[in-house]
Amino acid sequence: MFGKISFIILLIAFIALAIMFDWFGSRDLAEKGMDKASVAVEHLEETGDKVSKVIETINEKEK
Repeated sequence: MFGKISFIILLIAFIALAIMFDWFGSRDLAEKGMDKASVAVEHLEETGDKVSKVIETINEKEK
């Protein structure tokens, strides 16, 4: 158990160092990943807004 946790911590530390010092072009990869995550969040926001509008419409029709 402790070995798995320490491995994960070491892996995260290595990834952080790789981004800090731009080893293996990791900054570009991190930026691309963040861009994709941003797009995913925007898509989820839009979907949530649409669902909220549908729920509001249903609630208004029931009244």
